[in-house]
Amino acid sequence: MRVAICALLTAFILIPGAILGVAAGGAVDQTLPGNPTDPIKLALTVLSAFAGMFVGGAVWGWSISRITKAAADRRMAVAGGIGFALSAIVVILPLGFLEDLFVEQHGGPQLPIHNVFTLLFTPGAAIIAGASGAALGFGMRDWAMAGRLAWMCAITGGCAFLVVNLTLDGLGWRVGGPDAAARATMLTTALLGNLAAAMAGGAVIGWFARGWSRSSVG
Repeated sequence: MRVAICALLTAFILIPGAILGVAAGGAVDQTLPGNPTDPIKLALTVLSAFAGMFVGGAVWGWSISRITKAAADRRMAVAGGIGFALSAIVVILPLGFLEDLFVEQHGGPQLPIHNVFTLLFTPGAAIIAGASGAALGFGMRDWAMAGRLAWMCAITGGCAFLVVNLTLDGLGWRVGGPDAAARATMLTTALLGNLAAAMAGGAVIGWFARGWSRSSVG
């Protein structure tokens, strides 16, 4: 039961948290005058996105602590907020640049759009899942647990995203395929893939949560 609850909490808190962060950053970008690449405007946009994602990550970390009885509510809230927000920002910024380079400017390897999407977004999902899982271990001051959660969450999260991506592709929802824009295949695949990655990472956290109430005290 704990595994399922952690999986659902991770998916349905972190994904809205990511959406909140992207919306906050977008609002700042649209509101402030000037070029999007202006250093001050870019910094404020990134900080706004970070703040929104931090809220989602903090709520998630606190919730996981309560469910697993880790006795480290505040530390896991702060660690969850920083780990999720920082990893998401670190992934999203390069993804935006690389997507523009490969898809819009047709630079780099000349690959089909759906292959570019898979090569960019699958590792991105793995990085966020691994970093967020590790952050909870750091919040418990358990460095060994942080390491285990990092690679286990990264592997399961990345694989879950890849499975969803390939499944939707096989069902005809190919990113960059016919009527892709009308059906929003990229947005749909990214959303469902990240939901699956979050649930997979959350399930790993729930599985490893046995004994946290003892190991995190103090």
